[in-house]
Amino acid sequence: MKPRVDERDASRERPVLAAHDLSESRLPAHHETIEAWVVEWLALHWQMPAGAIDRRRPLVEQGLDSMAAISLAHDLEQWLGLPLSLSFVWQQGSIEALARALASPEVMFSLAPVSESAVVARRNEGTAPASLGQQQLWRQLRPQPESPRFHLHFGLRFDGPLDIEALRLSLQEIVRRHEAFRTSFRERDGELLQVIAPVSRLELPVVDLRAEQEEDLGRALDSASFRTLYDALGRAPFDLQVGPLIRAALVVLTNQTHVLLVTQHRLITDGASLSVFGRELAFLYRVFHARVPSPLAPPSRQASDVARWQRHWLGGEGAHRQREYWRARLDGVPPLKLTPRGACGEEGARVGGLVCFEVPMALTTAWKVLASGEGATLFTALSAVFAALLSRHSGQEDVLLGTVVANRGRRELRDVVGLLANTVALRCDLTGNPSFRELLVRHRRRTTEDLSHQELPFEEVSRLGQGAWAAPTVRAACVFESMAPFDLSIPGLGCALLTDTPDASVPGTARHELTLLLREDLGRLCGAFEYAADVFQPAEVERLAACFRRLLGRIVETPDVRLDDLPLAEDAPRLG
Repeated sequence: MKPRVDERDASRERPVLAAHDLSESRLPAHHETIEAWVVEWLALHWQMPAGAIDRRRPLVEQGLDSMAAISLAHDLEQWLGLPLSLSFVWQQGSIEALARALASPEVMFSLAPVSESAVVARRNEGTAPASLGQQQLWRQLRPQPESPRFHLHFGLRFDGPLDIEALRLSLQEIVRRHEAFRTSFRERDGELLQVIAPVSRLELPVVDLRAEQEEDLGRALDSASFRTLYDALGRAPFDLQVGPLIRAALVVLTNQTHVLLVTQHRLITDGASLSVFGRELAFLYRVFHARVPSPLAPPSRQASDVARWQRHWLGGEGAHRQREYWRARLDGVPPLKLTPRGACGEEGARVGGLVCFEVPMALTTAWKVLASGEGATLFTALSAVFAALLSRHSGQEDVLLGTVVANRGRRELRDVVGLLANTVALRCDLTGNPSFRELLVRHRRRTTEDLSHQELPFEEVSRLGQGAWAAPTVRAACVFESMAPFDLSIPGLGCALLTDTPDASVPGTARHELTLLLREDLGRLCGAFEYAADVFQPAEVERLAACFRRLLGRIVETPDVRLDDLPLAEDAPRLG
């Protein structure tokens, strides 16, 4: 096992490798030259001998995660002068395959650099076309635009002496820096537009609940006054045509405990954006608390820039290849039948329920070991368990799952605030009653392929149906949120993230018929089954949650047992 190295520290300390003048000549390098460069890069990144890196073994099996792959793609494109995406790196698999692809003149010239300047230069001050993801969300909102179904709501608890003015200034600076927080939406001649306000001040009302609370923090957080305020802020509707689509309030619970409540609409944010929000909030608080101006450079990209570039990309060869991939990949996929009852509620106004659970630290660790032993991520392993559970209950061996990806495969997109996340369909093959270990190997291979084609908006995938080919409907989803990396380290303050659900969604709504939400927090998994109330009864979902937890314990002990031989909860009937 290679030693764990903090990726941010590794990227800062990694020396810049010698860059040959290939980017100017546009001549391909020899594949052995590229191989040696990538091996040296990984050796420096992983802090391990170059001889221990296998050039033919898939990179994901050697521990390359998505963040390191983004850095590798960025440094390669700087060296070769080519726009390399994360999906391109994943598609090649091994170092050898990657090097041979990059050494091919045909591949090199097909990856002609795309100039964003011409796209961004067409900016019409104050307005921009909506992205396809925003258009899809807008249509889902039409039946009930005031529904909190697409709200992200969370609290940041601060323990210690809080500088309220520094916090207020930090929030205002974040809104000034990021256009998304100043964006509203209008329809004009059938086209959805982003309308960006030049200036928008985020109000920060302060609610003092100290007189109602004792100094017991647990009681304060569970008090009726706090919960009523917390829920009301999360559920209050936004005016999508006026904005802003972010609001905040500061609650004083005790002299040393404050909770910043924040609600953002998914039209202008996503999980990765929340991480940017948290990181900048902590940094700016430290700066303004010291009474010095912000040293942060303006963001290099705004969400509206990405929307323009996306429209340009959709007309190119890369989008065409991804359309062909998804057309073939999803051909013939059967609809997932979760229950004998059909959905009868309005999708945009769907009422939902929530069943929460936790996975202990020891079991979470065991699953990480099992996943890494097969070259898989924790998400891949857990989504395979979910697929196995749905297969047992539905009787189907061909299961379609949706998932949400950050869709930030290019390094310059890391710090963009906006709706960049995309839904990806994962087709899970459970034919032949495999063991779980066999299923995981199969699922890892196909999931890696599916995720390497994640840039095509799901809105486009949904339009691919032609003739007898019907675009699939995602009825079940598995979402692994990465909100845990909130960088809230502030000297003198203890900081903690508070959410009702793993992905900060508002309970009582449902985006799909069934969604498994997962988040790792302090070494253990926090999970929840979100379900549509018109499809499931609460008791059914409680049994599903019990079955899932039972499978987690049994599979990690006996991963080579056939799926049909794995016991579920004794009282869990088949739903199909």
